[in-house]
Amino acid sequence: MGTNKIASRPSALVRAEHGGAPTHLTAAQRKVLDQALRLGEDLRSELESKTLEYGRWLLEEVFGNDTRAALDDKSKNAIWQELVRRAGGPTLGITQHLLYVALRIAAHDRRIAGAAWRNLDAGRKELLLTLGDERTMLSAAQHVSELNLSQKKTEAYVRGLRESSGRPRHLRITPGALHARIRSVRDRLGGAPVARRLAAMRAEMDPNEREAMAADLVALRSEVSQLIHALEK
Repeated sequence: MGTNKIASRPSALVRAEHGGAPTHLTAAQRKVLDQALRLGEDLRSELESKTLEYGRWLLEEVFGNDTRAALDDKSKNAIWQELVRRAGGPTLGITQHLLYVALRIAAHDRRIAGAAWRNLDAGRKELLLTLGDERTMLSAAQHVSELNLSQKKTEAYVRGLRESSGRPRHLRITPGALHARIRSVRDRLGGAPVARRLAAMRAEMDPNEREAMAADLVALRSEVSQLIHALEK
C-alpha cells in the first residue's frame, strides 16, 4: 500500500499543478491549509511591496526619474549596466528578470495615469508588461480589473492578446542568462535517471496525462532544435 501511494504521488502533483480537481481534506488539514494560504498571501504582499519600492528607488536614483531612459532597451547608463551584469551573482542575488520588472513597473506607473493600472497588483502588472504598448497595457488592466482575473487567467488573456495581434513577446535576456536558463532546464530534467523513472511510472499514468507530457516533450524538442539552429547560423 505504501509503495503504491508513493508511486502515484507524482501524477497527483502534476494534476494539481495544472489546476485539477480540489483535493479532499480533513478538518485538521483544512486548518493547516488556511494558515498556509494566509502566510503565503503575506509573503506575496511583502515581496510585491519590496519590488515596487526597489523599482521606484532605481527610477529615481539611477535614472533621475527619466522614464524614457529607464525603458530604453539600449540604455548606456553605466550604473544600470553594472547592475544588470551583477544580477544573479554573489553581489546582487536577485535575477535580471526581477531587476527589469521592478524598474519597468516603476517607470510605467509614472507614465500610465489610469486608475485601473495604478490599482493593479505588481504580479499582474508584470504580466501586462509583455504587451509593450502603454495604451494596450491600460486597456488590458481595465479588463483584468473589471473581471478580477487571477494571475493564471491574466497570463492566458495576455497570451491571447499577443497571438491575436501577431506581436511576439519581446525577451530581454543576455547570452549569459540564456545559457544559465538552458543549464537549469537540463539539470531539472535529470537525464537518464529521470527517463528510467518515467518509464517505470508510465503504466501508472493517466492516458491523457501521458499524451500531454509526450506532446510537451515533442514541443520542447522542436524549441531546442530552433535554438541550436539559431546558434549555428
